[in-house]
Amino acid sequence: MKVFVAHMSAECNEHVARDAKLEDFLLLYGQECIDEMRIRDIFEERGIEIVPSIFAGINPSGMIEHDAYEFIAGRIIDDLRAHLDEIDAIYLQLHGASGVRGLDCVSGEHELLRRIRAIVGVHMPIALALDPHGNVTAELASRVNILRCFRESPHIDTVDTWRIVAEKLVDLMRHRRPMHPVMRKLPIIVEGERSVSANEPMRSINRLLDEAEADERVFSCSYHVGYLRHDDDKLGAAVVVVPNTPADAAYCEQVAERISRYAWEHRDEFTFGGNYGDAADAVARAVAFEGKTAVITDSGDNCGAGSSGCGTVVLRELLAQDLRGKRVLVAGVNDVDACRELSAANVGDHVEFSLGVGADEVSAPVELAGTLSCVGDAAVGSQKIVGSCYIVTVDGTGIDVLVMPHNVQYGHMEQFHAAGVEFHDYDIVVVKMGYLDTYLIPETAYHIMALTPGPTDQIYEKLPFRRVFRPMWPIDELDELIYIE
Repeated sequence: MKVFVAHMSAECNEHVARDAKLEDFLLLYGQECIDEMRIRDIFEERGIEIVPSIFAGINPSGMIEHDAYEFIAGRIIDDLRAHLDEIDAIYLQLHGASGVRGLDCVSGEHELLRRIRAIVGVHMPIALALDPHGNVTAELASRVNILRCFRESPHIDTVDTWRIVAEKLVDLMRHRRPMHPVMRKLPIIVEGERSVSANEPMRSINRLLDEAEADERVFSCSYHVGYLRHDDDKLGAAVVVVPNTPADAAYCEQVAERISRYAWEHRDEFTFGGNYGDAADAVARAVAFEGKTAVITDSGDNCGAGSSGCGTVVLRELLAQDLRGKRVLVAGVNDVDACRELSAANVGDHVEFSLGVGADEVSAPVELAGTLSCVGDAAVGSQKIVGSCYIVTVDGTGIDVLVMPHNVQYGHMEQFHAAGVEFHDYDIVVVKMGYLDTYLIPETAYHIMALTPGPTDQIYEKLPFRRVFRPMWPIDELDELIYIE
């Protein structure tokens, strides 16, 4: 037997000015594609040959340029056609929120699956692993046989989920039977910061999912939070339950109903966990904290959700308040022109420059004077270097500003080391995140989320949605659960 595999993942924010280009993607083919998908052993140890197409991945970004999407989707479709007469099943790793500029249906995954199913017909098994922050519809669910997403946010179970879905596809390939997901589409839109898996109601929802999957009648079960950073008629949460056999469909309908009702009845618990406040409050409370290291997350400029990293809102607030002698690192502000200007200076030089691209009030320029204390590498994640970054110690303050050439989210100790700074040398560190990154949690003594404006503004009830189903909670008040058809 042979299985066709492909990966396309992008979380796309239409409020980010720059669209994602093809060169922004990590593109892998052949054996490198298989290795990056992390499922080689699951298929090969069962004697199933893997036919790879493409691995196309990108960190959260703006919308995908249409030509870039067409290259990726076109490669998958061409490879599928080339191997159609030899493959027995299809395994896909997608996101669910890959918004494409100029695509009528907006979502690249939905359009891609329509094209795939049109080629292979209605019976070939298709297994799909999604990010929980992808949007699921009844139409999408009808085009696949197995559909499951990660449980955890932050996503510490990504690879585990990819492998679980691969294992389930092996089962279906070995024991062919009709398999059609049961889905309930809920009029709830919340983002990751209000649906952290360690907090309620997601903690209990995930417990219900685990309990459901322990029953042999349930092949898989997942709760899809959904995505709201591009206006799309596919917005809304979803519960997906896959029956093990056709005879189990009625029971799985009951499971889907039970979990959906629980989510709806506990919707008011979808709120921010931990400490949060506006920029002024966040800075004041971080300064008041006795101990180190405190972290302020600049949630409106969350690079992990595709924002540009150009915001100067928290920096301006730090400059306006009494920091009580505390050392602060702002990591960082994305400004290519400022990087270019600082590249002409030497470490130890006194510099005066404007920081902030001035595209809007969020990125308003700040005039800074200080000492260039360090030049390091700006690293995406823990490995990929995207250019040089510059640490400037602002005159008369304890503030170090990391000026970066890219929208880097600082969440790994290795990233701070590459930049030439030590996280725990500072009393307060500001990072471009929403909820705290998994790798930063054990390093942090105190965390507060600053509810700042920007492309990832967490007060999203005020966003101008036009294509979405209405009424939709929490934009609208509604007492009764109305499923989205």
